Amino acid sequence: MNKTIKSYFALAKSNTHSHEFIVRDLEFFLKSMGISDSIITLKDDFDLSKEQIKKIENFFSSYIDGLPVDYILNESIFYGFKFFVDSRVLIPRPETELIIDNILDFKLTKNSKIVEVGTGSGCIAITLAMLMPEIKIIASDISNSALEVAALNRKLHKVNNVSLIHSNWMSFATENSLDLVISNPPYLMPSDSHLKSLTHEPLIALTSKNGSQGFIDIAHQASSALKPGGKIIFEHGYLQAKEVCEILQEYDFYNIVCNQDYQGLNRYTSAIK
Repeated sequence: MNKTIKSYFALAKSNTHSHEFIVRDLEFFLKSMGISDSIITLKDDFDLSKEQIKKIENFFSSYIDGLPVDYILNESIFYGFKFFVDSRVLIPRPETELIIDNILDFKLTKNSKIVEVGTGSGCIAITLAMLMPEIKIIASDISNSALEVAALNRKLHKVNNVSLIHSNWMSFATENSLDLVISNPPYLMPSDSHLKSLTHEPLIALTSKNGSQGFIDIAHQASSALKPGGKIIFEHGYLQAKEVCEILQEYDFYNIVCNQDYQGLNRYTSAIK
């Protein structure tokens, strides 16, 4: 007997004790396969093709193994835009969208020179490029694999005002050349307990020495590369605000401001050179 939508929803419900959102995520997956909302809503005995069954079986195998649904779908939503993601890059977090809101309030012009350091999937740089098509952005990463994903997303969104550069942070930048530096660098310590739930995401994008080395390196480079009056904005862990402020002060940044995320936690810090 052929397997049906109804049988797979029954299987999903039987796994909710250990995977709370599996029914919801199965619905997302079925929609990504082109199965209609009415069939999914009714959860009826709609027969599936052999190819559809194979894909759904792979979904269950990957999901129960702990692979995030964004990686299974190869898709993540950021600021209302779809981005391709796989295990070469981090999955964009909703709170990172607030960096976009913050930057949109900056007084940037078509001549502003912007760099995103550690771009990963490119979601920040590409979103800004779509919202501000008159502005050119450089997006760097030390990972060639991550840059391959960013290139896919640049092509997906037909963006031509983002340049991708392979670099150790912003070592390519010349003195007094930039107006804005953006970064959401690795900020977990290698011993951080959160890593247990992030085993499928790239470690290079998650951890740094003492959890703060990325901020130190980028602040140091930005203190030279930014023009006088140029800005830097970091996303960081909610317990790192004080440390990030101290790092920025050490490199003579001023007007240091910390902003909160959706939960009221300190998540972003900006400053002026």
